[in-house]
Amino acid sequence: MSKERSPRSVESRGGAEVRRLFSEGLPSVVLVGRANAGKSTLFNRIAKGHRAITSAIPGTTRDLNFARAAHEERDFVVVDSGGLELGGRENMSERIVAEALGAVGAADVVVFVLDGKAGLADADSEAVALVRDTGCPLIMAVNKIDSDKQETNAAEFYALGADELFFISSAHGRGVGELLDEVVKRLPARESATQAGPNLKLALVGRPNVGKSSILNRLSGFERAIVDSIPGTTRDPIDVRLSAEGRDVLLIDTAGIRRPTRVEGELEQHSVARAIETIRRADVVLLVIDASEGITDQDARLARLVDTNDRAMVIICNKWDAAAKAGGKIATFARDVENRYPFMSYATKVFTSALTGDGVKGILPAAIAAGESWRSMFQTSQLNRILAAATAAMDPPLVARRRLNLMYVTQVASAPPRLRFFSNIERDIPAHYIRFLETRFRRELKLVGTPLRFSFKRTGRTPAIGSTEALRGTSKSKRERAKSARKPA
Repeated sequence: MSKERSPRSVESRGGAEVRRLFSEGLPSVVLVGRANAGKSTLFNRIAKGHRAITSAIPGTTRDLNFARAAHEERDFVVVDSGGLELGGRENMSERIVAEALGAVGAADVVVFVLDGKAGLADADSEAVALVRDTGCPLIMAVNKIDSDKQETNAAEFYALGADELFFISSAHGRGVGELLDEVVKRLPARESATQAGPNLKLALVGRPNVGKSSILNRLSGFERAIVDSIPGTTRDPIDVRLSAEGRDVLLIDTAGIRRPTRVEGELEQHSVARAIETIRRADVVLLVIDASEGITDQDARLARLVDTNDRAMVIICNKWDAAAKAGGKIATFARDVENRYPFMSYATKVFTSALTGDGVKGILPAAIAAGESWRSMFQTSQLNRILAAATAAMDPPLVARRRLNLMYVTQVASAPPRLRFFSNIERDIPAHYIRFLETRFRRELKLVGTPLRFSFKRTGRTPAIGSTEALRGTSKSKRERAKSARKPA
């Protein structure tokens, strides 16, 4: 008699860690099966968001991939796992199998996806037996079945001992609705409420092998992403929910982004495109660089991409332990970055070693501060006080023989903050004066890690009510001089 095992019995192989990642307290549905059975295609159809990378290359999915899904008014978390290739030759196959089994152990429902075109194999029987051994509710789906005739030919899969098989085509949607009907029937009873969405979305981006996934694992406190010395291990974006300083934070790891000339093959091009989409999805981008190499041109290109997409930015100077051994100094490094790439000067810099954990605790506070600055809104009176002090400290320049007159400033948007200056001139304002204004406003508004956007609008109006005392004083002095001029001698 075989010993029945509960879901918790696999927690030593990763189940406890995976359980912590079911981000919203929703029931979980895990897709498992051998490599290239079509799990990721089914995941994409269920999630309706094309979150997993699909490819004809076996073993494309290595990390666990999560998405929120719904069917028949039931919400749940769907999880795509790596292939259950027992005794696989790839050096990471054992770890991938362990991650998949950990997800199975924490699941409410398991859907085992079989390859209907390839037919039944001994490896399928071994993998199904291993999943059954966990004691989790199991549904079997035979994929790549596009017609009734193919369904008849796939009857051999009943040899796996299932009372019912679901014949589906995840690529075309055939039978997927019936499969989800069964999934929903087996989900546990609804909970009274679910957790709200995250307060802050962070994305880890950078070149391959700079330590993004190691930092993700350090921040989450366990191995969420598979880490290997081979560049490009992470392919799918990975979402992790964290709690930091009373905030609910969504942290996203992405595939390493190479220069376009170094991107090889359809699979990596898809990974790079997904990483760029993730930048646009985030509030704050954590740009990870290899400090032992310094900031490369590709790092600068990524930073420019973050900046042009108006995202807040924290630069994580990882592997600082190696850089320090080579004589690197934090002050010198930061100064060199700002001198070479002035558009990156607003980004907060955190110096870390994911290997030892040094400095990692400073990442989330820096990201939260950047996110708060990114969303900031300011009173118009405060902005005009800063403007008055700035114009008193440095006279506005001449532009085409006319003195620039900044009459008024107001905030027109946030995420990031956007300030509009009403002036007598709106074009060709010298860059050095704009940098001066930006420095003053950043300092007075205590902005960190966020872009600050300026625009200038030409107007002939006098300063509006609510502008600074200094501006009102200037207008008053002009009126008094005019009044004196009209008095008889």
